[in-house]
Amino acid sequence: MELWRAGSQDAASVLWARYQVRLVALVAARLNRRYRNGITAEDVVQSAMGSFFRVTSAGSKPSIQLESTASAWNILATFTRRKLSRALERETAFKRGGGWTREPLDQLERNDFIEPSTLEADEILADLNSQLTSDQTQLLDLLLENATQREIAERLKVDERTVRRRIAAIRAVVAGQLADDEHQRPSIDSNSVSISLPKITYREFVLGKMVGRGALGKVYRARLQSDEQVVAVKFMHRHLWTNPASQSSFLREIDHASRIDHPGIVKYLGWGQSPHGGPYLVSEYVDGVSITNAQFDDASTAVHWLIQVCQALEAAHQAGVVHGDLTPNNVLVAKDGRIIITDFGFSTLVHPPTKDSYQHLSLAPLGGTLGFAAPEQVSPAFGHVSPATDIYAIGSLAHFLLTGRGPHDSKVSSLMDTVSDDDVEVAKSPCNAAETKLASVANLALKKAINRRPKSASALLALLFD
Repeated sequence: MELWRAGSQDAASVLWARYQVRLVALVAARLNRRYRNGITAEDVVQSAMGSFFRVTSAGSKPSIQLESTASAWNILATFTRRKLSRALERETAFKRGGGWTREPLDQLERNDFIEPSTLEADEILADLNSQLTSDQTQLLDLLLENATQREIAERLKVDERTVRRRIAAIRAVVAGQLADDEHQRPSIDSNSVSISLPKITYREFVLGKMVGRGALGKVYRARLQSDEQVVAVKFMHRHLWTNPASQSSFLREIDHASRIDHPGIVKYLGWGQSPHGGPYLVSEYVDGVSITNAQFDDASTAVHWLIQVCQALEAAHQAGVVHGDLTPNNVLVAKDGRIIITDFGFSTLVHPPTKDSYQHLSLAPLGGTLGFAAPEQVSPAFGHVSPATDIYAIGSLAHFLLTGRGPHDSKVSSLMDTVSDDDVEVAKSPCNAAETKLASVANLALKKAINRRPKSASALLALLFD
């Protein structure tokens, strides 16, 4: 609206881009799992828009006259539904004619899926086995079972000298594989990001068990060799190592988080690269649970948590950092009751919009977790990621603490709900003063229009302390 009132030509581009995003969400919400691999929501919308332009173009005799933006939306939505209906008919006919069916995801057995960590180990072993003889492969399997050399000799019916000779041959193959990995591994361009944290080598800590998993990587508990300090080590997922965008996001987390010094922000200690090429980030280990799994007796505890979240985010914003993915999973409750915000993988630096800000307004996710993300994280057509994005996330946390779910938690329509014009209203009626505070924060912060949200986290603190 501000662009429109100012007479900017960008207003039409923004409006059109918003229509496009909402139409994609409309189609996605109506596609069940059976058809999602064969029908692309973006293609359906592009076809509908082509038809729209043909019948409403400013030629001599357009077949349809537009009277308002409302009529434009109604026509676009109608065309999109028709295009989707035809696409579904074609896909159904194709599947019937081809004589095959695709099993719905929810009908597959759990055992049909392989955990990423298991898949990575299998890939490494498969690569190693491909370079071994059958005798060496048998020996490797026994070694992985922790069999002794005597037991191996007995089971393979050879003497122990032969076992030792074969083990030496396997070691030579492994050494060659590691050398190849060292030669081929992706190099981390730390020069592209100014990282102030020190490097911690792979041999300076001993890994323990995995304690968490996120979009960019897995987190392990570990112990530093120097002083026995327990730390957390976050490794990037193996399949993302060679992805420049993912690597940039990982490095950005190191850079941005290192700028903040606050007890409510996880403290980062250093970073490095594993022998196989995977980057990792070392931070303090928080002995606690996420808000998702935390138990609390009354809403006053939740209010106390939210106060700490606001204080920590205010410090982050003062340091020029937007978290960008504040969800219950990324907010930890330590055993001493302290709230600690983690996972800055989608963080950005605060910067004002430029004259080119409206040049790319398509559906281009800018981070965040769907269900808790703000509209501007779905597409820049709804605005620019800024501290106001974290304000929206605080409202999402308040909504979760009050109702047990996110503001856009529908599995079917969460995207459509996020990009609609309708603001979120907390359905639950507050029962006490603490619940009233949570509802007030949620209703005030969960405004779709950025300029209607509170200007800072401190503004929400006034409601929580009142």
